[in-house]
Amino acid sequence: MLALDIKNLSHKINNKIVLNNISLDLKKDKIACLLGPSGCGKTTLLKLIAGLERIQTGEIYLNNKLASSNRIHLDTGKRNIGFLFQDYALFPHLTVKKNLEFAINNKKQNNEIEEIASLIKLPNALNKFPHELSGGEQQRVALARSIISQPSLLLLDEPFSSLDLNLKDEIRDDTLHLLQKFNISVIVVTHDPFEAMFISNKIYIFKENGSIIQSGSPNELYNNPTSSYVAEFFGETNKFSGLVKNSKVETAVGAIPIDSGFESQYVDIHIRPQAIKLYQEKTPVNGVKGTVMASKLMGSYSFIHLSVLDKNQEVIHVHSHMPPSFNPKRSTAVGIEIDKEKILIFPKE
Repeated sequence: MLALDIKNLSHKINNKIVLNNISLDLKKDKIACLLGPSGCGKTTLLKLIAGLERIQTGEIYLNNKLASSNRIHLDTGKRNIGFLFQDYALFPHLTVKKNLEFAINNKKQNNEIEEIASLIKLPNALNKFPHELSGGEQQRVALARSIISQPSLLLLDEPFSSLDLNLKDEIRDDTLHLLQKFNISVIVVTHDPFEAMFISNKIYIFKENGSIIQSGSPNELYNNPTSSYVAEFFGETNKFSGLVKNSKVETAVGAIPIDSGFESQYVDIHIRPQAIKLYQEKTPVNGVKGTVMASKLMGSYSFIHLSVLDKNQEVIHVHSHMPPSFNPKRSTAVGIEIDKEKILIFPKE
């Protein structure tokens, strides 16, 4: 069963298209992310789903029932949707307990409130006011308030954007466990690809023009992107371009084999840093080589910044991620090998 089904939705604000022929769906009890740059219509789409704005073109179905079209508009209060904004929107004059009670229509279900307070790791904060809590604690309470009302669909708009980096990882992990425990269908808006990969079952990638360019599981999008745009969304890549001749393109990191279907075409080549394999030799390196400009230990890997000469003797900068034990000194010559199974190739845009 689908918790949400959107068909051919387009929307304009001040005669500018912000959503362009959007179609997406969400299976019951699953989590989907809307991923894209600022201004691509993600938050507007949440408002349309929640019924906070009327749609102009298309249809929105909630639990297989039509909720929005250009002639039907179900009131927000009848949609059974939870909405968590970036600013959490807790009632400042109410304690944590009262904020939670408000979400269940002030029915004093103490056992349920105490259980969820324990789950969000705030069992001793029920009598505190929001201003007495840290940002992370406020986020937990806001999320608990959204969940305790047992919505059929929960909409989260950049829920972790205001948290510092160390706290973000912890809260994100706690949030995922909480959502899974309560089997809630969720749409999350984010511009962070790693956040989307961590928390969701399916990702919809938006372009700046308000259209969806690709959707799929995190694994599908990371390993099988259909364009340079999608490939670059999921972390840094080393990008090269060139004309395919004899089923290969000559680059500063060596000849890259290309499918014969691209023969005589210009292509963009993306190689992730972890696919750039380096090795050190005491004697001058044979084959493709680079010069180490910087070597930084990043915890789980070493970040190596190389300079490589192309066929025109111009300096090209290349980044590699190597095991943390690999830390060559600055100006060291290193050999370069490419994991050809991890090369992404697209027609030049």
